[in-house]
Amino acid sequence: MSKYGQLVQGIIHAIERGDYRRGDALPSLRQLVQQHAVSLNTARRAYYELERLGFAEAQPRRGYVVAAGASAAGDSLAAPLGAPFPHPALYDTRALSHAFIGAMRHYHDALAEPALAGLPALRRQLAREAAAEGWELHADEVLITCGGMEALSLAIAAVTHGVVRPTLAVLLPAFPGLLGWLAEHNVRLLPLQQAADGSVATAELEAALARGEVQGIALMSAFAHPHGRSLPAATRQQLLALAARFDVALIEDDAYRQLGFDHHMPLPLRAEDHAGRVLLCGTFSKSLAPGYRVGWLLPGRYAELARRLKLAQTLASPLPNQLALAELLSGGRHLPGLRRLRQQLASRVRALEAALRPALPAGAVLQPAEGGYFVWLENLPADCEQLAAEAQQQGIQLAAGTLCQPGEAGRHALRLNASYFDPASQQPALDWLARAWRRGG
Repeated sequence: MSKYGQLVQGIIHAIERGDYRRGDALPSLRQLVQQHAVSLNTARRAYYELERLGFAEAQPRRGYVVAAGASAAGDSLAAPLGAPFPHPALYDTRALSHAFIGAMRHYHDALAEPALAGLPALRRQLAREAAAEGWELHADEVLITCGGMEALSLAIAAVTHGVVRPTLAVLLPAFPGLLGWLAEHNVRLLPLQQAADGSVATAELEAALARGEVQGIALMSAFAHPHGRSLPAATRQQLLALAARFDVALIEDDAYRQLGFDHHMPLPLRAEDHAGRVLLCGTFSKSLAPGYRVGWLLPGRYAELARRLKLAQTLASPLPNQLALAELLSGGRHLPGLRRLRQQLASRVRALEAALRPALPAGAVLQPAEGGYFVWLENLPADCEQLAAEAQQQGIQLAAGTLCQPGEAGRHALRLNASYFDPASQQPALDWLARAWRRGG
């Protein structure tokens, strides 16, 4: 087994033995490099794989910790509502499996075609998908990556390349993987708080941009993690105008745009950008192919640098998985499964929201999600990090809001994974939560 495989399996075995419990800090990337004599890229790839498998997750200022959904010795989980990934039972993978088998007929030919930027057939399919949605991209702009996390990391690395004290403005609450990456790589965070109506106060950001202290703005514009809502049109235009005025990058994580609950799919900010300032990061992991680790990046004017960084980091992305996805996308064979997934996610999110509302304490905030698979609760009268630890003893997994919202506001917030919600069996878990809220934690 390769060093990479040994490293992944070793950490999994340590978690399964109970050497690391949920929420425990895992060794840092530097510690893995020193302890196991591997490269930094190998250590990073190992944690990406552990994230994909549900054993690790990134936390601000802590690095990687054992994920809430990780299975350890002696665990009995009645309500895995803290898991970071969608429930695998919701995916009908038959079409993808058939596409994989069919695509292998072209494997030998694809090997002969240089594809460091990604399989040309897959890049062309992405261009056709964009055209069908009503916006334009060119196949030669696309850089295929090892999952959406690599796309995001390449985008940040390109935007902050060569900067001694790099800083990104981040729209909060945010994807934990983004916050963890920034902390691990010593990129400072300038918080942008999104109000309940989707507006964003930018005075502090504008002052920092005027001083030349901020290299870019990182955000999700569609069905954002963790609250599942999209940016209003006015806020989209505000941020695009700000990027144009100060000529800085917008790093747009597009992981959830395919998971909206109605037929309206917002266009990415990249559709309105004609100057190459928006770097669009996409992935197939949430919508079509969990576990395939295939993502993509539109690097805009950072294209040459992003490709060099990709070449140095992982060289290229797995070819068989790209072939299968290109085959699946051709002819729209992915659309029935995607529609079913959206319907199931919408049903489970709405069911969890409805079950929670009668139990919410006064002042708590639950805004209905428009897409994705999370329910985000704010302004709870409890220390939710402590609450999550207590819930674990009851077989209830919760994700404290500090994963997505650093600071005091995050300590009074929860992120719940509705894709795992089963009203028939998990009502006792919600009853326990209601009692915990009434006593203040």
